[in-house]
Amino acid sequence: MKKLAILVGAIALTGSTFAQKATTDSPFSLEGQLGFNASTLSFNAPAIRFRYFVADNIAARLTLGINNYSETFNYYATESDNSGASGTEVNKTGGWNVALGAEYHFAGTDRLSPYAGLDILVGGGSTTNEWTNYDGFGYAADYNRSIEAKTSNFGVNLVAGADYYFAENFYLGMELGLGFGSETVKAGTDVTTIAGTPVTVTSNEEKYSGFGNNFIGNFRLGWRF
Repeated sequence: MKKLAILVGAIALTGSTFAQKATTDSPFSLEGQLGFNASTLSFNAPAIRFRYFVADNIAARLTLGINNYSETFNYYATESDNSGASGTEVNKTGGWNVALGAEYHFAGTDRLSPYAGLDILVGGGSTTNEWTNYDGFGYAADYNRSIEAKTSNFGVNLVAGADYYFAENFYLGMELGLGFGSETVKAGTDVTTIAGTPVTVTSNEEKYSGFGNNFIGNFRLGWRF
């Protein structure tokens, strides 16, 4: 029993020794993060973040994110048993974002490093909706539609989080954000083809904005080097 206690104590001491927080002597860290949307209980596309500590308690940060999403719906001529001819609706969204910011780290403990910070975010992307033998209500032979538009994003985000060093140079973290975000859906094209005859319409530009937890909390795994 005594030997077991000594072993456990040695492991704990070793963990404390290895759990070194980032400093100017070792200023770089790289992490992967996974966003969680509390309103829909779903995970967003992953991102990577690079940090550089200009002082022991101040770090500059650069976050890069890419989001690609696609969903397909099938519609059948006979809905009761999904038989006969079929049509489809395919929705695709692609986007990227870059956030540049800084964070201030509070005293914390040997393992835990809480912080607060600010990010400025820009991004862009596109949306595509493809209808094949579908008219917005159900199966429709020879009714096709293609809708495409570009998007751009801007945001300012206040963040709060913490890094927990569970081993030498490795940490787990969580971060929450609150801020302002805006999105512009640029003028796009809407092409409807009925029985082989296309009709093209140009859509108007639309803008949306909001304040709140629009930049969702992140779970992070990082490496200090």
